[in-house]
Amino acid sequence: MPELPEVESLVRGVRDALKGKRIANVSFLRPDIREVIPAERLKEILSGQKVTDVSRRGKYMLIHTKEGALGVHLGMSGRFVASDKSACLVPHTHALFDLEKNLQFRFIDPRRFGRLFSVEKNETSTHPFLAKLGVEPLEDEIDLGDHLFDASRSRSQAVKVFLMDSEVVVGVGNIYASESLWRAKINPQIPSKNLKLSQFRKLALHIKAVLSDAIDAGGTTLRDYRDKDGKPGYFQTNLAVYGKESMPCPRCRTTVRRMIQAARSTFFCSVCQK
Repeated sequence: MPELPEVESLVRGVRDALKGKRIANVSFLRPDIREVIPAERLKEILSGQKVTDVSRRGKYMLIHTKEGALGVHLGMSGRFVASDKSACLVPHTHALFDLEKNLQFRFIDPRRFGRLFSVEKNETSTHPFLAKLGVEPLEDEIDLGDHLFDASRSRSQAVKVFLMDSEVVVGVGNIYASESLWRAKINPQIPSKNLKLSQFRKLALHIKAVLSDAIDAGGTTLRDYRDKDGKPGYFQTNLAVYGKESMPCPRCRTTVRRMIQAARSTFFCSVCQK
């Protein structure tokens, strides 16, 4: 499932293409995806309106007009791509967003785990999908290391599982948690409450670096993710341990191991990560 770097890469591309442009028309080709699409309200928010901004909160992309916002969650296979209006529709196209001239954005989602929802002007922090999200790890205003330390004091869960809790911090998904912990030389099995403040501060620096590197690379494509032009990300070429079971650790050449934590695969070096 796309995480923060994939969604941030998409948001930046869509922002460049949409901000300041007027959405001429909106069409929905089915009444629901994962849930019922609030088609009439979204048409009121978008049709004939100029896009004032495109932002991200957690794994949600928000396309803003003066009337509110369209919320987009890609789910497991969702794509929000630019196209010519005259281009043939590919299977599983569920929504069309027409701009002036011949540009059109399309929401495509074969598995239908994505979401299209409406956000009112006064509820960007209170909407049910957004209200419980944790801090944004790349915000300069947040001291991420101190925040993680404070949030972990009563948590006995393994630190890797703790990092993936979106109510604590958003966007540090399975891949990026494994990579950040490897860079910080921290064992993913250590109970989060056992880590010192200095360790969380070091870990925070590596989380920011991993996420920033992934954004610069356009995200990590292991299955279905594509950017607004339909191109995959390529951060997977820079992965140190994720998906590298039985391969040598890039740092010490010990064999990378895999284990299951919270039903997800964790990749780590048993020598480097104490």
